[in-house]
This record gives sequence, structure tokens and C-alpha cells, in this order.
Amino acid sequence: MAYTLVLPFHADLTSIGETVRRAREEGGPRHGVREVLLAHNGAPLSPEARGKVERLSAPRDGDMPEVRLVDTTDRGIGAGYKLGIREAREPYVILSADDLPFGWSDVIAFERAGRPDFAIGSKAHPESRLAGLPLKRRLASLTFLTLRRLVLGWGTPGDSQGSLILRTSLAQELGRELVYDHYLCSLELATLHLERGGHVVELPIAVEHNPHKSSVSVVSDGWTMSKELLELRKRVRRRR
Repeated sequence: MAYTLVLPFHADLTSIGETVRRAREEGGPRHGVREVLLAHNGAPLSPEARGKVERLSAPRDGDMPEVRLVDTTDRGIGAGYKLGIREAREPYVILSADDLPFGWSDVIAFERAGRPDFAIGSKAHPESRLAGLPLKRRLASLTFLTLRRLVLGWGTPGDSQGSLILRTSLAQELGRELVYDHYLCSLELATLHLERGGHVVELPIAVEHNPHKSSVSVVSDGWTMSKELLELRKRVRRRR
């Protein structure tokens, strides 16, 4: 089975080089990753930074995947996901992060689950291993889960911010309806899929590392999410 791995990034290049190395040396030979998309989103990179990223690009070499840099001026992880979905060429797409926070544990669990159409590498899964996940991140996840259940109901995924692995044709179909450019894009994808009668499989994952300092504000981001969740619910209801 072949995957496109989407790695959104803006200006922080802390992890992208090591992640590309892992994707080339481990993801291709062991896990079927055939394409890696470095999905830059936002303002143009400086010439120095862009040169650094461009040097990571590489053609497919045996089992090692092709690495491509793609750009959008829209900023946010959702913008990177939408770009990656549009550009993906392989049968399945992995929407991850530039530090590959779960390693390959989500892909391994996805294969064991029988390659469902739509899956989330979920920190809420009872078998997930969360050692090293900061308390602030856990608190934010719990707060956002409470908000989602209040607005969208108990059928909403336990974790809407994990990695997503889905059939590329489905992602591209859903992608035409996506609005959000930020972190709510993942939940938007899952909610639209559920509204169509689809099923979301939550996969157990193992958190490996989190080199980036979290910018999540439980208060301000919680307020923003509350408003946008209400907007998402209205959109979904209008479709019925």
C-alpha cells in the first residue's frame, strides 16, 4: 500500500530535516510511504530558509520516497493539509506534522485496522502511550473535547488533533468543502465525513517527542473554537 505523507510547516525548520530523513530511510522501505510533501504555508520563506528546504527535495530512489516542496500563501496547518490533499498522488494520504510526533505508530495501527477509509491517530484511544505529552496539551485536548461534544454531539472523535490517514480520493472529495486553514481543519474533515454517513476509526498511537513549544491558549483558543464549532454545526445542518 502506498502513502503520501503531508508535512505542513510555516517558518520553523527545527524538525523538518530529521523528519524527511526518517521518511526516506524508514517510511519508504518499511511503511509504504512513496511521496513526501513539504507543505509550506504562509509568507514566503527567506532565501536562506527556502534553499535549506529545497535541498531536502529528492526524486524517488528505489524504496525511498520522492520529496517535493509545495507552497500556499494561506497560513495554517489546515492550509497545509488542503494543499497536500490537492497535490497527493498516492492511494492514501497521511496528514501529519513536521516533527512526526507519533513516529510510525499511527501507520502501523492503520494497517492493523485493515486500512479504513478514514482514521485518526488518536491520543484519546485507551491504548495510546502519551509519555512526554505536556500537561498543558492534555488540558487543552480535554477542554476542546468537552466543547466539541457540547456542540457537535457525542459522535465527534475523541481526538480531533491527531494525525489523519484517509483514502486520497475521499480526502480530495471532502477537500472541496473545507473552509478552515487552521487546526480546526482536521475536525472539519472528520465532521463532514461523519455527516455523509462515513465512519472514523480512532487508532492507538505512541507520542515520541514534541520539540515545538505549544502556542495553544485554553482561554482564547477555546473561545475561538466555540464560535467556529457553532458555525460548523450550522453548515452541517444546512446540508441535511
